[in-house]
Amino acid sequence: MSASNLDELLRTLRSVIRALDIGDEEARRRLDRLVLDIESRSGRPGGAAADETLTGQLKASVLKFEVSHPRLAAVMNDVLEKLSAMGI
Repeated sequence: MSASNLDELLRTLRSVIRALDIGDEEARRRLDRLVLDIESRSGRPGGAAADETLTGQLKASVLKFEVSHPRLAAVMNDVLEKLSAMGI
């Protein structure tokens, strides 16, 4: 998994987040912060605890949106798999 592939996937995730009718601006802000965290941590090595926190947040978000926003959950799951393949 290259950084450019992850960047493309994160752009897709941002696009899906913008297109969603979540109805909860706080949820949208949390998703935006999560994407920023992924971008910052994927660009530099971090500690294992930080990585576990990031993947835990991503997994929780996937579960939360799985029923109400399946497209978002699918893209977030793809990001999670790519991060795992990168060792993050």
